[in-house]
Amino acid sequence: MNLNLLKKQIHRHEEEGNYEEIIQFLKNILKKKEIDKDIREFAQKEIKQRLYNIAYDCFSDLELQKALIFCLEAIKYDENSLELKKLISNIHFELENYSDSLEHFLEYLESKPNDAEVLRNIGIAYIEHSQYNKAKSYLERAIEINPNDSLTLAKLGSIYLDLDDFENAINFYESSLGKSVNKFPVEWQNLGHAHLSYALSLMVKSEVIDVDKINDILNRAKKYYDIAFEKEQTRSYPTEPDFHAWYEYGEINFYLGEEDIANEAFLKAKSIDINLWNYWEGDTYFEMMKADEEIVKKIISDYLKKQKKKMSLIFYCRNCKMSYNPSDSLQKTLDGKLLCPKHGIILEKYQDFRDLPK
Repeated sequence: MNLNLLKKQIHRHEEEGNYEEIIQFLKNILKKKEIDKDIREFAQKEIKQRLYNIAYDCFSDLELQKALIFCLEAIKYDENSLELKKLISNIHFELENYSDSLEHFLEYLESKPNDAEVLRNIGIAYIEHSQYNKAKSYLERAIEINPNDSLTLAKLGSIYLDLDDFENAINFYESSLGKSVNKFPVEWQNLGHAHLSYALSLMVKSEVIDVDKINDILNRAKKYYDIAFEKEQTRSYPTEPDFHAWYEYGEINFYLGEEDIANEAFLKAKSIDINLWNYWEGDTYFEMMKADEEIVKKIISDYLKKQKKKMSLIFYCRNCKMSYNPSDSLQKTLDGKLLCPKHGIILEKYQDFRDLPK
């Protein structure tokens, strides 16, 4: 068989829509002991590309496991294919296999160092590993290449939030919202959360509390949450109620003295997830609403410091090289130690992300 005849046979199969049969037909060609070099190279290239196309369609349809199977088969025919390496990386990323995605992304980046999407995804993967300094460096490279990417800006905002640099976090979230096309509810919520976190930090850290400044920040936070809730109600496909959104909305209104609104928001949060409610000791707010003013001030101060410490705890698995929050519905041993959901081993506890193994 010569190459022209082979191409004609493939074309005939394509006209009949027999795409999977083309792949099998080409595989059978490669099984022959004696085959011309040009036919072998053509068959390998065709198989790889057709498997890639099927994998990409599966990926687009969110059939991620099927997409990965086709990709891993396709790369046998072209180990150096950058488009396959990138697709495999993206599939692992969407499957939240962040360790695997990092490995493939970093390999891909050696050949394409200025791919803003890959730089961004590497940054996000490092965020999932609580390696914020590495994440920040990749996200900054990504935003230099594509300064209009709202997701990269938002992720930079989240890093500065974790670093307790609230003003920078707010600036990045505002920039992200400004560049965003759709402006989803969660984007408004992120901005509101950054303002709430800033206000709470001023309550905890400041020796002299600037009430007017804190109230101004809290009012901005409330405005952004109000917009997020309003936009959620107008969406064609509303998402499930978010515990954190309602809990935080309760906090904002509590500190603004809007106890009726706060009470309603807290009850909503409690109905959404009782386990998270108990973890964050939500009933404390109900107790504070009933206490005298001087007692409330003392309870608030102690409560915020306790919650800050709780939020800073990081639980790390050396096997999967991932960190987890204690509120991630993790299983516990009989003596209360948290277990990795993937490997079942006891997670190591760290007070600061800077202490994590490199």
